[in-house]
Amino acid sequence: MSSMVTLEQATWAWIEAGPRKHHMPVGKRFVKGMMAGFFLSMGGMLVQIMTANPWFATNAPGLLKILQGAVFPVGLVMVVLFQADLVTGEMAVFIMSTIKRKVPLWAFLYGWTITFIGNLVGALIYAAFLVHFSNIYTPAMARGAATAADAKVSQINFLQLWLRAIGCNVLVCVAVFQASLAKDVVSKVVASWFPIFVFISAGFEHIVANMFLIPAALLTGQTDFGVGEYIWKSIIASFIGNVLGAAMLALPLVYLHGGDEFDPSQGAQALPLHNGKEFGSGASVNNITVTNSHQGTATGDKKLGKDLESQSPR
Repeated sequence: MSSMVTLEQATWAWIEAGPRKHHMPVGKRFVKGMMAGFFLSMGGMLVQIMTANPWFATNAPGLLKILQGAVFPVGLVMVVLFQADLVTGEMAVFIMSTIKRKVPLWAFLYGWTITFIGNLVGALIYAAFLVHFSNIYTPAMARGAATAADAKVSQINFLQLWLRAIGCNVLVCVAVFQASLAKDVVSKVVASWFPIFVFISAGFEHIVANMFLIPAALLTGQTDFGVGEYIWKSIIASFIGNVLGAAMLALPLVYLHGGDEFDPSQGAQALPLHNGKEFGSGASVNNITVTNSHQGTATGDKKLGKDLESQSPR
């Protein structure tokens, strides 16, 4: 038995996740978004803690980036396993669902807004109450967090931040998609860990990660920028860049693996022709086996439906 679902199954799981999310009650969508912002902040906290020793930043900046990349993915793993919602992942989901006409054109604006606000609330709660008011950062950690935030906002321009955000969400969406291919927990953790390791080590910009990293630094009172510059650069530039990064993965997936012949809602009728005839009983297309009998088709569709449901993107 294969330890992963097919690319077609995972792609259609993402496509079908759009209408499910669209019809989900607003309260549940908000809470799932808040959980994601909260979880991701845990990885962000570890990244800031590692800036406490200025020796690394001066003498071994590459090693510091590698170490930060190694610890940050703990937050994304929690997001994946708890099926919380990041706005960056929903960017890809709703692009794919909109292209396949599974949701109305305005659905992505509605969905992204709810999840964005939920992510922001979760991150701010973590930054304010579990980090700032709890006073868990030493003075060296606070200075390191402020210095790192300056490098992410005041020391780069809008274009640079925008480009970094594109690179970021390609990797984030790859991480979540790879996790959706896996069937067991360990595989999901490994599959999602390494793309996030790359994006943090490279210094790319993720809008939700920055919802913690930058406000937590602002709360120290030691940054060289204010809230206005944070909104203009880190929110607006990174949001636009993250959308484009999501599209760079979502569009090829739909083109290559999102054809109507693989649409699970079509059942056996969705299978392609073989030498001008339908596949016979017991035929297999991309590990999806169907039969010509009514009973066999129903069983195959039911099994596939369960597989797709279990692999829904976060």
